[in-house]
Amino acid sequence: MSTRVRDPKRTRRKILEAAYKEFYHHGYQGGSLNNIVKQAGITKGALFHHFPGKSAVAYAIIDEFLLPAVRKWWVDPLTNAEAPINAIKEVFKRFRQRVEKENPENGYVTNGCPICNLAAEMSPLDEGFRTRLDNLYSTWRGAIADALKRGQASGKVRPEVRPPEEAAFLVSAMAGIAATGKTARQLSHYQASIRATNRYLEAMRA
Repeated sequence: MSTRVRDPKRTRRKILEAAYKEFYHHGYQGGSLNNIVKQAGITKGALFHHFPGKSAVAYAIIDEFLLPAVRKWWVDPLTNAEAPINAIKEVFKRFRQRVEKENPENGYVTNGCPICNLAAEMSPLDEGFRTRLDNLYSTWRGAIADALKRGQASGKVRPEVRPPEEAAFLVSAMAGIAATGKTARQLSHYQASIRATNRYLEAMRA
């Protein structure tokens, strides 16, 4: 007779992974708890054991999936970058390469950015979403602004550049590329947009 070994951490992770995919492809409001339970291979009772409701699942995705992803992609590569313009361009290059390698039906070309999607859908409707996503975007902007300030201090970024404003623009550009990209559904849209962004970055170089 076999016995099932309970692993709460693994179960919780499976819920979040299934929920992330469900919300990414169908939106938060269109996402189904029944589909999440089915994809995670658990019972609905197990889901509610870990999360009191649907919004709690989504909040955990922002806190535990999306914010760490921003830190991995944007904050960590820029934290000690000696040449911030090169470092920022490298991040955009990695993003472009990721999009190029994805299955178009499951990735950015069709579905856009999961952060931007939730921000557009839920920030006007739910304060819990808005504050978490605002913190995420603030972290993202802060990493770019700090890198540009260090670049100015080392003489590698033009002194007239205003780091907080440039950071706000670059994050908005990234969000806009993803938002319009999922309507264009053309890989060339991402490639052209990133080339234009690179030219903008070069204009800040000292």
